[in-house]
Amino acid sequence: MKIIEIKVDRVDECIWGNFDRQFKLRFINPINAINPDLTFKDWFWDLAVSIVQIRTDDGHTGIGWCEDGTGAVEAMINNHLHRFVMGQDPFDYEGIWELMFRASTVYGRKGAAIEAISAIDIALWDLMGKATGKSVAALLGGSSTESIPAYASGLHHVEPELAAEEATDYVNKGYTAMKARLGYGPLEGRKGMLKNVEHIAAIRKAIGSEVGLMIDAYGGWNLPYASEMCQLLEPYNLSWVEEPFLPDDLKSYARLRETTTIPVAGGEHEFTRYGFQQMIEAKAVDILQPDLHRCGGITEGRKIASLAAVHGLSICPHAFSNVHTQFIAATTNAPMSESFPVPCWEDSDLNEQPTIILNQASPEGGKIPVSTAPGLGVEINTEILNKSLL
Repeated sequence: MKIIEIKVDRVDECIWGNFDRQFKLRFINPINAINPDLTFKDWFWDLAVSIVQIRTDDGHTGIGWCEDGTGAVEAMINNHLHRFVMGQDPFDYEGIWELMFRASTVYGRKGAAIEAISAIDIALWDLMGKATGKSVAALLGGSSTESIPAYASGLHHVEPELAAEEATDYVNKGYTAMKARLGYGPLEGRKGMLKNVEHIAAIRKAIGSEVGLMIDAYGGWNLPYASEMCQLLEPYNLSWVEEPFLPDDLKSYARLRETTTIPVAGGEHEFTRYGFQQMIEAKAVDILQPDLHRCGGITEGRKIASLAAVHGLSICPHAFSNVHTQFIAATTNAPMSESFPVPCWEDSDLNEQPTIILNQASPEGGKIPVSTAPGLGVEINTEILNKSLL
């Protein structure tokens, strides 16, 4: 079996589905540390995804994808990385990965280059599953897992009544854990802190003490602010505080862990086993959050999970996709998946809008079913793809 074609198409759609609705909602982000008046939409890159299709001489085609807001991924694959894929046996995925990583060192190591490698690697695993008639979960050793737990990710900084209504709805739908966004950071001072507390207090009151509750600061805090903010939030029994700082500020992560009882999570903006090794050595986090569409794909995700396991750490992959569902099903130190249900107070029609990747599993009763179809169990929405290429 030899690879005879690799095709990349960039589509103007968010990798996480109906994400653009979040542009209307307030939540802290890295730019707010410089200018609190800038909205998420003011700085976020274009909502776009690159779809990679890899075809072999025996007629199998694998699908992989990653975010590509700047168009860099498409260019790197077409202008360079494709040469390390063409003519190869897809089952030589380890060698293909190393060739791409080493060859892209001068412009890669982190960021868009690793995202490009991730999309290729994911397509190779989908291809191997289709060639063997097995799901990716089965190839990874998780064929007996029928479903995985999910947590509801949302709870933006809206009115306390709406936040409580949304949280209650998630509990009624079977979720046993959920994650809230916080709206304020250092430049809003003590007044903003108290608004963050009000938001979390309303949610905790609505869901009771037995439901897991996490918070996300999305890299928008500094150490003095985070230390005081966590002190104020400790009474609400939080399962983790996510990404309080920029990903390279590992010393602040480590110092925050020493000052709060709230577990610290991070890693959605980290890349390859080398980056996660640095996080572990710095004792920066309690929970690692790799995104397989960013960090190097399934091949690298396995190494990151093994590295975490050796140090007694769990991983909770960032965001939702069938890639993560299949991976979590076969990874013993990955307890649950993120999911993005539409808030009950939002337009319910968002659930019905078609996306570029079809057949992604949907949570049912707080769990996500694990597809047993060959590969990742997904297809490309050719109608959207063809329309985007016009």
